Amino acid sequence: MKQINLKTIIRKVFGFVNFGNMIKVTLWWLCFRRNRVFFIFEGRGYTYREVYQQAQRYAGFFLSVRKKLVDSGKLDKNKRLSFGVYMDNTPEFLFAAFGAGLSNSILFAINSGFRGETLAKVMDQAGISFLIINDSTLKEVEGAIKNIQVIGPENVYFIGDKKTFQSSGFQSLEDAVEESQCVTVPGSYRVKVDNFSPVIVIYTSGTSGMPKGVPCTHIKMFGAGFVVQSAVHLNSRDRGYISMPLFHSNAWYIGILPQMIVGGSFVLKRRFSASAFEEDMLAHGVTFLNYVGQPLHYIIDALERKYGSGEAVEAALAKHPRNKFRSAYGNGATVNDRIKFKHYLGMEHIYEIYGSTEAVITTANCPGDPVDSVGRVDSSICILDEEGNECAPGVVDASGALTNYDKAVGEICRKIGDNNLRFEGYFGNEGATSQKFREGWYHSGDLGHVRIVNSKRYMFFNGRTDDWIRKDGENFSAESVLCFAQNIPVVDCAIAYGAPCEVADEKVMVTVQLKDGFAFEPDKVYAWFIKQQKEGGMDPKWMPDYIRIIESFPVTDTQKIMVRPFKRENFNLEGNPGMQIYFRQRGDNTYRRLTPDEFNKIKEEFKLNGREAILTAR
Repeated sequence: MKQINLKTIIRKVFGFVNFGNMIKVTLWWLCFRRNRVFFIFEGRGYTYREVYQQAQRYAGFFLSVRKKLVDSGKLDKNKRLSFGVYMDNTPEFLFAAFGAGLSNSILFAINSGFRGETLAKVMDQAGISFLIINDSTLKEVEGAIKNIQVIGPENVYFIGDKKTFQSSGFQSLEDAVEESQCVTVPGSYRVKVDNFSPVIVIYTSGTSGMPKGVPCTHIKMFGAGFVVQSAVHLNSRDRGYISMPLFHSNAWYIGILPQMIVGGSFVLKRRFSASAFEEDMLAHGVTFLNYVGQPLHYIIDALERKYGSGEAVEAALAKHPRNKFRSAYGNGATVNDRIKFKHYLGMEHIYEIYGSTEAVITTANCPGDPVDSVGRVDSSICILDEEGNECAPGVVDASGALTNYDKAVGEICRKIGDNNLRFEGYFGNEGATSQKFREGWYHSGDLGHVRIVNSKRYMFFNGRTDDWIRKDGENFSAESVLCFAQNIPVVDCAIAYGAPCEVADEKVMVTVQLKDGFAFEPDKVYAWFIKQQKEGGMDPKWMPDYIRIIESFPVTDTQKIMVRPFKRENFNLEGNPGMQIYFRQRGDNTYRRLTPDEFNKIKEEFKLNGREAILTAR
């Protein structure tokens, strides 16, 4: 019997379910919303009406560009327009994204941490026709433009004061958008919407070291907001707080789309600031926060420093008359931080989730779930060992410590059939796609285990596999770090991996074997990494937090270095007192030798955050 293809049915019967129509319905057709504030940026409110009108203007510009490209033979009449956005959070970023939805264009949301050669390769691989920037990324684009094949300076549009860009050869986006409003573009220049095609492409890193583009399709953009809304139950009176970057799926899936559905609003910040959160929350009546990585910890730290103690924070804010804050939804927060944050601000619940831009596996810690879990999972989600066998359920002792780590912890995977509706593969990268989909399984690249609690399956996150590192809410390959670590002038051979972090996610660690006759000089190595960030295309997140020095690497019979033993030992001097390790912390401008005293200070931070066990359970 022939299998029913759900995608074909959805395309034929529900072709109207796409991001463009979602924008029309939520921002314009529901006319009673038009005069409501949709978002607030730097003190100014933007109504649903104004945002929709701006989105239409941008859509008109995109269609006019496409017409020129098609007429000149530079773009096939059946292909969609592709463009990049490379900047921090601004209203124009939103207008461009909504304009992409209305015009059926593809927006490549380029991580502002990409530099140099990486930045150029990402744009060439995307095949963009033009790029939108602002002053926050001007210098990077000026440095990279000569190495970009698909566009030149005349294809770069800027947002901001013209004086800042006057010597760049780039063009004013606002002027170009305004001029395009006089251009009539016939309907024949529009491409029919396929709701399984991308509307926004968001980047994560690949095992080859090059970033991978994750297509956020029309159907996924439509559905993601409903998934979050079904868990959190937002309403039109809710106001979100978006300080996570718009080049990250967290801002879209969790921050923007649910508010669009219910007719709510949000505060948009250029970038995250822990010290600004309290004032913003009270001034704007924020009720909901999306987060990824460690923002909760930084906010807690800022509040405790301001008020002097946790008790004082709770007394000042939990029942503050202007405090309407009630829920948060994201990933990367520790159990202790979630408990503190909830008490300090008098919240209802924090939905700590497991998920990724690919969105194949998504879970959420809901009220009543074990607080250290990431929520319930069904039988399609399994934990597989290195040979592809299902791991045993986790067993904990009276203190909650996992007693069968080696048998229970493996890679988080999901059984995938032909009707996978969430993720078909990376943009233009079949090799990376084939690594994700193997033998009927989607491989997340994450480590976890399942525990049976009251006859229900709950998932617990245990970090990244050896090939991946997750830091500050972003995933990148160890290969990305390794490419730079191996090129340190005094290094002969190196490996890179994720190490435990006191707060959330992981730190970056490398182990290096030095060249004969050379010594490790902390100041010079630190300065070398800073230079690579400025000139060599190194993302600041890739800079090692810990560097271990060894005499020589042990290798297998096939001359491979086994990373997992080093990952298990991490920087735990208590368990391995003979290790020679250098480290850096926030504010340091060099690497320092990790002594037993310094290790004990770090260990105390793990204790305070309830994460001491991960120093040894690797």
